[in-house]
Amino acid sequence: MSQSAFIFARLFCYHVCMRKQTSLIMNHIHLWLENPWPFAVFVGAALLYVAALVSGLAEEVLDKESIVRVDGWLVHWLAAHRTAFGIVLFKETSFVGNWELAVVVLAVVVIFLWSHKRRAALALMLSFAGSELVVYFGKAGFGRSRPPAVLSVVKELDASFPSGHANISVAFYALGFYLLFRATRSPRLKRLWLALAFLFPLVIGFGRLYLGAHYLSDVLAGWSVGLWWSIFALGVFGFIRRRRSAKSQAADSRSHPNTAK
Repeated sequence: MSQSAFIFARLFCYHVCMRKQTSLIMNHIHLWLENPWPFAVFVGAALLYVAALVSGLAEEVLDKESIVRVDGWLVHWLAAHRTAFGIVLFKETSFVGNWELAVVVLAVVVIFLWSHKRRAALALMLSFAGSELVVYFGKAGFGRSRPPAVLSVVKELDASFPSGHANISVAFYALGFYLLFRATRSPRLKRLWLALAFLFPLVIGFGRLYLGAHYLSDVLAGWSVGLWWSIFALGVFGFIRRRRSAKSQAADSRSHPNTAK
């Protein structure tokens, strides 16, 4: 066997072994997370991490640190590079993130899911309602002004921080596509739903920057709020499902002790 063939064979064996080890580790993690309490710890850690990111970002905005300088530079740069086509395109994508339209879409989705996917419908409602409340009080509390009118092509009346459109793009649209991803068996559709879960927040968030409706930190904060509530909603109903499953298994073990052994 030549040296190159030997090296190739070694690399191939290493790749196969790594895939098996990774699959084994992922199976162990999956089994561990099926237990309600480890799952609760995992979700709690994720929520604390995202909350720390949001609080750090808010502190930088209040203290006018480096993120504010980036905000100012980016809003000027985008204003100087807008095109007529880009304005029309991102006005349309921005419309998708309007809370009025999102409420209508949410109502239709909930009605459709209520009879056979009630947990998913409740998760969407919880994520949407909770995150929108945080955005509302966040805007009222920070009272941050929008980018200067001369740099914007849309007129908004409420405060700037955090972005409600960015929040909805994650707390409703991305979460909805993720739930479709979990409910779908087709690998092709799974890839589509997962791609849309990432694409919607990126397009809507960038559109708000492009139109001069928000600063970058507004969009980052909106995404973070939406992510927190999405994790929270999934965590609540995931914990309930695991808790019920654990109780059911315990009851089965008590009623069939010999089988359990």
